Amino acid sequence: MGNVPVQFKSRKQRKPLKHAKRKDVLENKFEDFDDKAIDTQHMLISALLPPAVKAFMEECEREVSRLCGSRYEHGKKNSRWGSQEGSIILANQHVAVERPRVRSKDGREVKLQTYEDFQDPRLFDQAVFTEGIKRVSQRDYEKGVAKIANSFGMKKSQISKRWTKATAKKIEDLQQRDLRPMDIRAVFIDGKRFRKHGVIIALGVAGDGRKYVLGIYQADTENGASCIELLTNLESRGLPSSGLLFIVDGGSGLNKALNNKYQCHDRKLRRAIRIRCHIHKWWNIEKALGDDAHKASGPFWALRDAKDMAEAKVLSDRLESILRDSNLSALESYREAKDDLLAIHELKLSRNLKRFFSTTNAIESLNSLIEEDMRRVKNWRDSGHFQRWLATYCLASEKRMRRMRGHAGLPALWVLLRSLTELREEFDSQESVA
Repeated sequence: MGNVPVQFKSRKQRKPLKHAKRKDVLENKFEDFDDKAIDTQHMLISALLPPAVKAFMEECEREVSRLCGSRYEHGKKNSRWGSQEGSIILANQHVAVERPRVRSKDGREVKLQTYEDFQDPRLFDQAVFTEGIKRVSQRDYEKGVAKIANSFGMKKSQISKRWTKATAKKIEDLQQRDLRPMDIRAVFIDGKRFRKHGVIIALGVAGDGRKYVLGIYQADTENGASCIELLTNLESRGLPSSGLLFIVDGGSGLNKALNNKYQCHDRKLRRAIRIRCHIHKWWNIEKALGDDAHKASGPFWALRDAKDMAEAKVLSDRLESILRDSNLSALESYREAKDDLLAIHELKLSRNLKRFFSTTNAIESLNSLIEEDMRRVKNWRDSGHFQRWLATYCLASEKRMRRMRGHAGLPALWVLLRSLTELREEFDSQESVA
């Protein structure tokens, strides 16, 4: 049998673009999508966008007049050279227009600054990014834009490319910005999973009480090596190497990293103080105690709210006695975190600061905001796709977080932190001299 010709489906012809003519625009002559004339100022205003096109054309005409002078004027440096079909970016979409052309005496094209400004793709990139932040899906972007005759270029593939371009810069903005001006001394670190991707996020508290996302590190688990890499990166960008306060939930990998890098477990050599989240530790003790949890609840939270270290130690002894009689496993769980739980009283914090730094609620809140924003993505194509979205919404969530209560006491806390860890700095200097 001979070769049977393959029948191809005829492709639908694309409707030719209808460019807005300069003369028609300046005379208020527009056509809507039904090819009906719009020639009154009332209809133009009701359509919203045509007046903007008219204003653009008028500005182009003024620029041409500045470059070429009045028509038929002799001795001018430039001359009018007809018009050409083109497009501008207006109201978050491309609009086909007829642009005027100008040439110099030696025949070179003279660019019109007005036209160049309205063609700047960065305007479109920013518009797409702004709409994306407002949770407008790329596939639905075209439906949310006010339509104008002569507009085109609103397909979801193009919008997706613009979103990719706009969000790619957010990784650099987040991961490379200088931390020195922020005066960060308190750092919350926690791990978070988004489907198959895991990430470690660091949230810092500045001297004025504002919260900043310091950095992210993609890792399958919150292991020690990954935490060290994140901390090293933060230090290279301006995070102090000592005099720090870390608030963590008690993950073994993170605790190991803090011990190795800052000697948090050794009071004589430490370069940072670690506070364990009281809520997470109570959950562990509560699970171990079961029905007897109510016996330990009062002393545990009274320990957190104690007025000073002396009172906290008395309450700690009482809590240990209760746990010893109820559940030895719960007692072991408490003792494992005892020093980190009591460390909060070493800092002589006000009531507001004590409540703020005794839990990881600050970073848990950040994780919740990011998760809410990123829930629309059901499948991550690769690490780049994941990190672009994560960095974008980390920075967006930053603006939604409130300044912490009691921030007036932070400068004094920063001074105390340095004094409590300066012994380590002296030890390092003595070693270098030796």
